[in-house]
This record gives sequence, C-alpha cells and structure tokens, in this order.
Amino acid sequence: MRWLGARLALSPRMSGLVAVGTSICGATAIVATGPAIDAKEEEITYAVANITLFGILAMFLYPFLAHALFANDPTSAGLFLGTSIHETAQVAGSGLIYAEQYDDDEALDVATVTKLVRNVLMAAVIPLMSYLYRQQTLGSGEQRKINLLSLFPMFILGFLLFAVFRTVGDATLDGGSAWGIWGQSAWDDLTATVKLVAEDLLAVAMAGVGLGTSLAQLRGLGLKPFYVGFGAAVVVGALSLSGIAVLNLLNLT
Repeated sequence: MRWLGARLALSPRMSGLVAVGTSICGATAIVATGPAIDAKEEEITYAVANITLFGILAMFLYPFLAHALFANDPTSAGLFLGTSIHETAQVAGSGLIYAEQYDDDEALDVATVTKLVRNVLMAAVIPLMSYLYRQQTLGSGEQRKINLLSLFPMFILGFLLFAVFRTVGDATLDGGSAWGIWGQSAWDDLTATVKLVAEDLLAVAMAGVGLGTSLAQLRGLGLKPFYVGFGAAVVVGALSLSGIAVLNLLNLT
C-alpha cells in the first residue's frame, strides 16, 4: 500500500493507516495507530471513512460471494468473511446475513472467531508500525534513543489486559465461578456491561476525531486515499482466498 500511496502522492502515514485498518481491525486499529505514527487528524478521519465505506460494501456483498465460492463449505465461507472484511461489527453483520440467507450458523461462528484472532494482531502490528515510523523519521544518530515502552500505546496494553482477564475468566468459569468470584449469570452481566461501555467509549473517540477535523482539510486530500483503500481491500480479499485455497489443499479446514 505504501507503493500505491507513493504513486498517488499520499503521505506514508495516510497509506499506513488505510493498510492497518484494512488488514487488522478497522477504525479501532486506525485510531490506535494514528497517535503512534504522528498522523494528522484529517488523515485519521479520512482513513476511518475509507474503512467504513469499503467495509459496509463488503458486509453486504461478501456473504453472497462466499456462498458462490464455498456453497458446501461453511468453514471456508466463514474464514473468508472473517479475514477479508475490516470491522468486527461488519464481520458479524456479514455472518448474520449468510446465516439468514443460507440457514447456516457455522459460517457466522467461524467468521467471528477468525476476526477476533485478527484483532489480537493489533498488539504486534501497532508497535511495529510505530517503530518503523520512528526509524524512518529520526536521524541515524538518534535511532538508539527510541524508548521501547513508547512503542506500545496504552490502548494496546489495555487490550491485552482485558483479553487475558476475559480468557482466564471464561476458563475458570468451568470450575463454577469466573476468577473464583463471579457465577455464570454475574459473569455474563459483567462482560456485557464492559462491552457496552467499550462501544460507547469508542463512539466518543470517533466523535473526538471528527470534531478535530476540518472538512476543508479533507477536501484537500481528494479521492486518492479511496483508491488506496480500494486497492487494499482487493489485496486483502485476494490473500484471503489464496490462504483458504492453500488450507483446503492441505485438508486443514
């Protein structure tokens, strides 16, 4: 994507945001990556709009494409939906469309789990992008001054802590109580509440990005970022199909 972005005279930050949003976790990854690479507010906003547009199109179109390609293989269909669509909510929506249209819940389950695995990659990709950005922007004599802790945004640390908290809680629930404290009903209520609060906070973050952006600045970027977004969506879709083909060839699905 950097190559395509360079051909269109876009900043490496803009191309990087579109790439990470397409490949990992949509707007969440973009908002988390933006500060790590010193992206401008208008670049973050445009990247989020990019991901939202192509993600929504994929959400409505890919369930039918998945069925056309993998009509008798819901596992492969779910893998395709989970690896080729940008946002977690969009993946869930596409899985629901598939389940309702073709009376098959397996594709929905596979798509959801696959997308969650993609989300975990944020813990590696965002610090890596931050490191590469700093290596490119600092002079050769300054590269040794990079603070490794600064490469890990607080968002990533929180993500990992809550992921461990949820995983251990679900595992210990089999013994009668999550973390030895919460029963099944209380644990379900707690996780549902945390999820609701997280969604509200993400909405606030999105609003903050929008309030800090001028439409005049967005007009200055033009349509070029959308060309990069389209290219990224095509590449991710092609890689998804190629990976599924390899797994099927090796009888691993």
